[in-house]
Amino acid sequence: MEIRKSTLEDLSRIQQLYKTVARRSGGIARKEHEILESYIYNFLSKSLANGCSMVAEEAGEIVAEVHTYSLGIECFTHLFGDTTICVHPDYQGKGVGKRLFTALLKYVQTERKDILRVELHARESNPTAIELYKKIGFKIEGRAEGRVLDPDGSIVADVPMGWLNPNFQRS
Repeated sequence: MEIRKSTLEDLSRIQQLYKTVARRSGGIARKEHEILESYIYNFLSKSLANGCSMVAEEAGEIVAEVHTYSLGIECFTHLFGDTTICVHPDYQGKGVGKRLFTALLKYVQTERKDILRVELHARESNPTAIELYKKIGFKIEGRAEGRVLDPDGSIVADVPMGWLNPNFQRS
């Protein structure tokens, strides 16, 4: 399995990955009909311009993707947000997500020392994701009660989490 930075040429294969994961309840927040080319292009172009997107690829198939980017507001130039990971159901629970996310954080530590913080949100109904994020160094920073409507109709808390770059250097 190869882990590499994404390119715009990966757009359609990333879209297919997201659609596959969206078919399974609890995978990602968006439903399959919300995985439009414009959605993928939006986060991919922002990540490539000022952030990072990486994929795990096996036998020509993208089996996982992670991205994060600058929010584009001067007071937040030291952080990356809208962080999302998506792992194909056949590869979940096999360490692919952990390897991919670890590669992203290593990139931030070595190539983006101007970034202090990477932040994300995880639904409380996805304890597997929360545990993964904790294992790679994210800390739970609170709860946003009643923020997410789960596919089963229940309304759950969103769990904000943050990771601080130990190699941060102010410009």
